Amino acid sequence: MLGRSRVVVLCLLAVLPLLAAQGQKARIVCYFSNWAIYRPDVGRYTIDDIPAEMCTHIIYSFIGVDDSNYQVLVIDPEVDLEQSGFRNFTDLRQKYPHAKYQIAVGGWAEGGKKYSEMVAQKERRQSFIASVVQFMKVYNFDGFDLDWEYPGAADRGGSFGDKNTFFYFVEELRRAFDREGRGWEITMAVPVANFRLQEGYHVPELCENLDAIHCMTYDLRGNWAGFADVHSPLYKRPHDQWAYEKLNVNDGVQLWVNYGCPPNKLVVGVPFYGRTFTLSASTTNPTLGSYINKEAGGGDPGPYTNATGFLAYYEICTEVQDMEKGWTTKWDDVGLCPYAYKGTQFVGYEDVESLEHKMNWIKQKGYAGAMTWAIDMDDFHGLCGPENALMKVLYDGMKDYVVPEPTITTTPRPEWNRPPSTVATEDDGRPSMSPSKRPATTTTTARPRPTTTTAAPIPTTTRRTTTRTTTRKPVTILPPEPEDSGEDREPEPAPASPEREDESEIDCSGYKDFVPSADCTRYYRCVHGQPVEFTCKPGTVFHTALNVCDWPENADRIECRTKAKLLEDLADK
Repeated sequence: MLGRSRVVVLCLLAVLPLLAAQGQKARIVCYFSNWAIYRPDVGRYTIDDIPAEMCTHIIYSFIGVDDSNYQVLVIDPEVDLEQSGFRNFTDLRQKYPHAKYQIAVGGWAEGGKKYSEMVAQKERRQSFIASVVQFMKVYNFDGFDLDWEYPGAADRGGSFGDKNTFFYFVEELRRAFDREGRGWEITMAVPVANFRLQEGYHVPELCENLDAIHCMTYDLRGNWAGFADVHSPLYKRPHDQWAYEKLNVNDGVQLWVNYGCPPNKLVVGVPFYGRTFTLSASTTNPTLGSYINKEAGGGDPGPYTNATGFLAYYEICTEVQDMEKGWTTKWDDVGLCPYAYKGTQFVGYEDVESLEHKMNWIKQKGYAGAMTWAIDMDDFHGLCGPENALMKVLYDGMKDYVVPEPTITTTPRPEWNRPPSTVATEDDGRPSMSPSKRPATTTTTARPRPTTTTAAPIPTTTRRTTTRTTTRKPVTILPPEPEDSGEDREPEPAPASPEREDESEIDCSGYKDFVPSADCTRYYRCVHGQPVEFTCKPGTVFHTALNVCDWPENADRIECRTKAKLLEDLADK
């Protein structure tokens, strides 16, 4: 009997590595736009309409950045706070515990200027990250989705330095989340145009720090292009020229792989809406690439979404499926998407068949899953057939798909070409005051003007205090003084000066240049294999990663943040 047990154990040990090597479960990511509640009649969409049983990740869109204090901005406090939008959303967990509930920051309407300004300075990054951590705890979210459109984009208010500073922000956010130990995920919605990646994304390093990358493989065409087309073609078509030759789903996602992102982190986006165009009056036989009346700004608005150049799937299917309405439907044989036209109106969109092609392609390429913008534009009332017809295609295509481990290899980025990392500090992602003494506040924008509201406090504390803002000397990096008078306290012994190392113990072998000392204010340089001692200017300490003397608050060694201050105080005496 004992021998049989050993055989079973050995068999299990042999099988487990094989199971682990098969990969991860596919992601089915559902974005929910909170403003869908304002759509009239059958277009109105609430949290109760979310088909959470078909999603692995559901993302509430959007919050923003308050550029007056660089904290979380609640864009619609009426829906999100007064009507408990955030809490009702995460309460879905009680009925659908399998899914992760995320919050997205950014979006097209938020622009890029204040995001660029936020990431540009470490103090601002820390302020925002601290408010995000607090926000996540208060409203019980599982993850945070970054949707800044786009870092480094001058046409969106970005700047040249965004590429590095955005990477710093992601690194610091990752450290802050890991420190909380709650398993929070960080994901990011990204473009697939080559110039956008070159402007603002350190691809390999970002992919290392993120749990998933949501590729926005839609809006690849629109009224801005100057011709009618589908906006999410799977492959390059004969009429695609110049910048549009590679601007398709297949080449766009592959671009991220080529830049060094593993396929099993790339989630492919599909739209539940169409892009519309107003054709030129001279166009008599519309087709892909036909001339349009660009001045019209797009096709006519739909009855529910009410946006020029844009129709939800339920607004499209109710038109094109009704033969009496006179629409002609066509199929892009290469891009594998449908399109339709009537008079001067033209729309390119996705349907059940086109999404089936995309789901098969995702599995063929070994990508991480599928994402949709947005679930509130599916046929959720079943106006054209089964309810949530498009969402069911994603669910059926991905539910049994196990993402394989990548088989491709990428050439490591040379060290000289890697972005410099920020150094971990105790203050990363933490408020400047002790969390127990800081009220839970969230800045919000009310209608019609911005307001500031106080969010519900974290359940573990009932204390509310007034936050004071003080200006402090750069070298002061000590904790706040205790609030007691100190009369009963025993005097603390004066700190001893650090011991000097024996120079014979300093290792200058190999090609070493800088060698730190145990004394934070000193360091050595190796000259012809021999150490030469240097002393930092008063009030500064040696930074072992940057090899410079810097303010103590920037020190990469925790002990150096206080030692230098104490020594400076002694010198002043």
